[in-house]
Amino acid sequence: MNIFLVLFKKEIKELLTRQLLISIAAMLFIFAVIGKSVGSHSRSSGVRNSVVLLDLDRSPLSKRIAGAMRKAKAEILPSGAANIAAALADPQFAGENSFILLPAGLEKDVAGQKASRVEYYSRFRRDASGLGPALAAGRVRKLSTAVSGAVSAWALERRLPGLSADLLKDPAPAREFAVIDGRMEQVPVAQVVAFMQSQSYFFPMAVFFIVMLSAQMIMTSVASEKENKTLETLLSSPVDRRLLVLSKLAASTSIAAALSLAYMLGMRSFMSGINSIAGAGPAAAASEALARLGLVMTPSGYLLTGLSVLFCILCAISMAFILGILAEDVKSVQTLLTPLMMPLMLAYLLPIFIDLSTANFGIKFLLYAIPFTHAFMAPQNILMGNIQQVLYGIAYQAAVFAAFVLLAARLFSGDALLTLRIKGFKFGGGGR
Repeated sequence: MNIFLVLFKKEIKELLTRQLLISIAAMLFIFAVIGKSVGSHSRSSGVRNSVVLLDLDRSPLSKRIAGAMRKAKAEILPSGAANIAAALADPQFAGENSFILLPAGLEKDVAGQKASRVEYYSRFRRDASGLGPALAAGRVRKLSTAVSGAVSAWALERRLPGLSADLLKDPAPAREFAVIDGRMEQVPVAQVVAFMQSQSYFFPMAVFFIVMLSAQMIMTSVASEKENKTLETLLSSPVDRRLLVLSKLAASTSIAAALSLAYMLGMRSFMSGINSIAGAGPAAAASEALARLGLVMTPSGYLLTGLSVLFCILCAISMAFILGILAEDVKSVQTLLTPLMMPLMLAYLLPIFIDLSTANFGIKFLLYAIPFTHAFMAPQNILMGNIQQVLYGIAYQAAVFAAFVLLAARLFSGDALLTLRIKGFKFGGGGR
């Protein structure tokens, strides 16, 4: 037993290196930042649960419906507009996303045992992301249940003769509409949200792994050259050092282009698979409605997304190239990936949990300052018609890439390249 404990302690000491401790600390820091940001955003944006109510019936039943919505903890904002188009265009409600229309004659139709309807409109903003659309869909479901219950209770209290069970169950069925960039279509809000979230979750995840693979590949290459003294041989040769930098970056760019192309082919295949599911029936109708809303990827959209992903990978490669220079050996690569992993995780995770359309300036500045964010959000921005944001993102990514390339060229021009380390810390193998 004593021998086991000795061996156990030995293995723990070998595994619990400074590299591992730094990585664990970095991950804890990242999740703390994300948790604090999400909590702060939820407190600031979750206070309001407002919905614009356009009551064209103005009857005791419509007042009862409004009361039921208030019981469901919705903040009612009454609108005096003549129709839903006017309510949506009203500057007073420019910041609102949820609208409910109670049509004229609602009470009369229910009392006459005629099926009426209550219309729900969800407006999706160009820069909406994360929990924003999901909360909109949840709000529609919650209010629809409250309204249906209020109308059914009203009909039961009046003991309307001959009232059918189906009509009593849902005397005013919900009709859901999505509004995107001025276009309006009748389609379940949940289907719009599901489609948007496929862009928010799946595509960034694919880019995340491609970026990490590319960064680790270039860092390992540079670190192995230093460890095997190959870099010393190259630097002592008469070859122009600028050519060395250009050759490495050109090779990395070729690989980045190939990875970007593979990403785009995968994305196109994924979209084709999604569209093939909606072959007929209600799913086909919903797919057509999404297309009329502009939620379709065009060839130019694929091109812009591919360019954004390409420059995202190039930014990661240029940063990894410099981090690889700082590496002591191949073992230290995992630790030196941490400075790259931290902004990458923030750019991936924060937009999932935070709606950028309602986020404060600090969170927006942090996310858009990270070049990876622009690639992660490119497909969604293109589908929502936010092309200008994608173009700005590509230009910013190109500028970041150029800055790191210049820094790498300067590092290669000096003799300190072979001895360059992060002062006060030795990364190699956890040794003393």
